[in-house]
Amino acid sequence: MISDSFSTDLSSLLKTSAFVEPSGTTKIFKDECLYCYNNPQSHDGLFISFADYHSVCRKHLSSYVEKTNNKLFLQLETKKIAREQNSHTGEPSNKISKLTIQDEPFFDFDDAYHIIIYPDLETRQSVCDELDEKVRAVAKHIASCTSAERLTTLSSSNNAWDADIKLITKHANLEQLPNGKKLEHSGWMCEEEGCGLTENLWLCLTDGAVRCGRSQFISEGQKSAGNGHMKEYCQRTGYPLVVKLGTICAQLDAADVYSYDEDDAVIDPNLDKHLAHFGLDCTKMQKTAKSTMELELDMNEKWEYQKCQEDGVSLTPIYGPGYTGLINTGSSCYMNSVLQTLLQVDSFNDRFSTKADSIFKNTAIENVHTDFNCQMAKVFSSMMSGDYSQEDENSQRGIKPLQFKRVAAGNHPEFSTAKQQDVEEYIRFLIERISNMNPEDVEDPTNKLRFEMWNRFEDLASHNVRYTHNEELILRLQIPQNILEVLANKTEFSAESRVSIDMKMSLGAAFGAQFVEGYKSPITGEAKGATNKIQFKSFPDYLFVQVQKFAYSSNGQMKKLDIDFDVLEELDLTAYRGSGKAADEECLPEDVPTEAAFVMPENLKAVAEQLMAMGFGKDACYRASFEANGNLETASNWLMEHLDDPHLNDEFTGPKKGAAVNEADEATVAMIVELGFTSHQAKFALNRHPDPTQAIDWLFNHIEDVPPEVVEGPKNVEKKNGRVYVDGPGNYKLIGMISHMGSRPDSGHYVAHILKDDKWVLFNDEKVALSQDPPKKLAYIYIYKRV
Repeated sequence: MISDSFSTDLSSLLKTSAFVEPSGTTKIFKDECLYCYNNPQSHDGLFISFADYHSVCRKHLSSYVEKTNNKLFLQLETKKIAREQNSHTGEPSNKISKLTIQDEPFFDFDDAYHIIIYPDLETRQSVCDELDEKVRAVAKHIASCTSAERLTTLSSSNNAWDADIKLITKHANLEQLPNGKKLEHSGWMCEEEGCGLTENLWLCLTDGAVRCGRSQFISEGQKSAGNGHMKEYCQRTGYPLVVKLGTICAQLDAADVYSYDEDDAVIDPNLDKHLAHFGLDCTKMQKTAKSTMELELDMNEKWEYQKCQEDGVSLTPIYGPGYTGLINTGSSCYMNSVLQTLLQVDSFNDRFSTKADSIFKNTAIENVHTDFNCQMAKVFSSMMSGDYSQEDENSQRGIKPLQFKRVAAGNHPEFSTAKQQDVEEYIRFLIERISNMNPEDVEDPTNKLRFEMWNRFEDLASHNVRYTHNEELILRLQIPQNILEVLANKTEFSAESRVSIDMKMSLGAAFGAQFVEGYKSPITGEAKGATNKIQFKSFPDYLFVQVQKFAYSSNGQMKKLDIDFDVLEELDLTAYRGSGKAADEECLPEDVPTEAAFVMPENLKAVAEQLMAMGFGKDACYRASFEANGNLETASNWLMEHLDDPHLNDEFTGPKKGAAVNEADEATVAMIVELGFTSHQAKFALNRHPDPTQAIDWLFNHIEDVPPEVVEGPKNVEKKNGRVYVDGPGNYKLIGMISHMGSRPDSGHYVAHILKDDKWVLFNDEKVALSQDPPKKLAYIYIYKRV
């Protein structure tokens, strides 16, 4: 029964802008509060406006009404009900059978809808036949429609996978030799003379050869059997596709197929036919060995994973403001770790948490979902609220910043995907995004992270110098070259073989003078070389430090370096501060370059020589090897694609230096900047590759090769956009770190450890707990705070 007063108030509101009938394209937001992460399962649920169809929770209802004067709502409350298990198997009726992320797979949900007229929240009217027909129809539409949030996910081309997705091989139509070879369904043995291994066997799908795989560590101190004979065989023959025999069964998607020339695990859609060529019927075979993916999953037992995630140790969960977990939305641990780390920077906390209401108030309702600053404020204020970090088991644990991820990434071709990313690259991307979206009248919170570095260049013949300085966000510490070469080409792992790197040694190497061979003095004409030396021009309030954890091996493959980094918890960088040109120093002429002649790196030269052996010209091969960064296959493909280039065999003198992007290219620069790169990076790439597509592709694969932007001293008095660099003593204390587990920075898993109230806390996605043994020696990124 509808009360007379409610009916009167409702009739009055229906004549105002408080009620707008939705069209077929109207988006209905009903999954999450506009300003926080409360959802229909939260206390009092969500209030969906009949005017604009945005949702707010009880906490933000009054501010929404004050801003819009919309008072008519449909209240949605959801109760989660455990689903009954299958009576025969004891398993949930919708047992997950794929490696995908699903929301609450073992529960049903009971939705309740009521009409609410603000401010009388106690009078709730159910959706019944006595209700006004238009209101009833809209309420039923809201209940049955797919939410705007879900539509965004469904329309996205990316899936929330937690593991890398295997691609279909380009050898799906592989030509198999008609040699008449037939294999038994079991009892295989490595056919390499003198081997005789009966496990870890692979079948070459071209000619039916059976060879053993390589040996690898499968747990601490234990290696699998294998002599690598299949790899040697395929290198000799050029046959590309192999399958691990013990993984073949009726379910062919479980078979482990590897393509040597694609250098990855792949899917062979015609595997059944390829096996039948050698007399193998997959329905008659049983799985007896683990696939490569299973072995990689088993590597979660590897001590590095155990150390970083503190597995095997009973950790005490911790709750309250600042201890909010972030739910993984699909390989988003890199983003989660960065957000937890930035939350410790007071300027970010102040801008996006303390002053969140001001950001919300100054943003139109229809823009909140897509406004970058609003999404930053929504995440940070929710992380600091404590609402999603309570000990009560019935409360919401953690938040899912899916919309933030979408808005922050924009159209970036990497960060907008569900693929894992390099956390260092994301830090730089997000910091620049925050700075670019910061209003001019608001202090930029990223200023507390930015610092300037002097670069002192000295001509050793004349001892004349040149000082330049540039902006930095992260201090990179490299591994000494002699150690790096050994680690990059290491093929086996064991805890005992790890190398310890002293942070003091790395600092000394980073700030020591670097010799520039071949530099010819413009003053004396002598080729005595030169030196480069960097020094701090300013010290930020917070300092990011990155340790070199990855390097390219001699064959051009990126590898994780097995090192222990002896990090300093208290850091004094005072000795590395510079003061610029001394009174008794003479400057080099302004128009004289400070680069020596380009010297081709040895690994790139080796690849070029292999190409030359195929009959190509020297300069073409050097150019191809340089463009492919020393990867033989990529270099070969590059050559094939550029055979018609009239300049292919011109003398190769290295990358272009000093070329300037003309005014007509500024639109292209702006387009690349929108992808998250700086203007300097865009121009550098375009000077190397005038074609925008090639320039963008080069940036994504060689961003570390872009030199720092150099700003001449006299021109640096007035900062772009009025940027001011904070400065102070160079004494710091370690307050956080991000650790990486896996073989590449764009795969694996990231976690953060943060020092809060003198206690280390582990932030592993939605799991937050007191740390017993923070992996200080294994971190990839460290953050220090000035003391």
